[in-house]
Amino acid sequence: MLREWTERNPIVANLLNPAFCGEIIRRSAASYNANNGAKFPFAFSFLVLPILLHKDTRERMPRSTNSYLFVWVEENEDLFYNFSKRAKEMVPFAKESMMFLLQNKLIEINDKGQIEVPVKRMRKFQGEDLEECEMILRKSEMLGKWLSQSSNVNSVYSFFRIIP
Repeated sequence: MLREWTERNPIVANLLNPAFCGEIIRRSAASYNANNGAKFPFAFSFLVLPILLHKDTRERMPRSTNSYLFVWVEENEDLFYNFSKRAKEMVPFAKESMMFLLQNKLIEINDKGQIEVPVKRMRKFQGEDLEECEMILRKSEMLGKWLSQSSNVNSVYSFFRIIP
């Protein structure tokens, strides 16, 4: 598990703080739910951070979901060479972020293990130099929509060469 907050490297603590990472996951789930009759599968929450917090992957994402996720991944295969390792390294941060969201009632997990997002308006981040943060959050909504077009969790995981 992760170190106590006070014992963490300040750079890692700032970049991977549970509030920001949680908002990335929450927006992906909300977008998925808005574009699909079903709710966001819990297992997808472990794919969001390794895709969106990896700068090269995020920057090569298209502007819209007109193309299919699987086609884009195949066209950008070099980004996903070690994706399973990257995803595994991000699991503790995803779990911590999910706990943050649950504790603050920003998400709920239903009986089927799906993530529901209560309708809440989140405050906009304030400050200077937030362009990259805003881009990550926009891409998280796009990723949620993309995942909503995918067949099922096992197919998506196997496509990313991850054994669930």
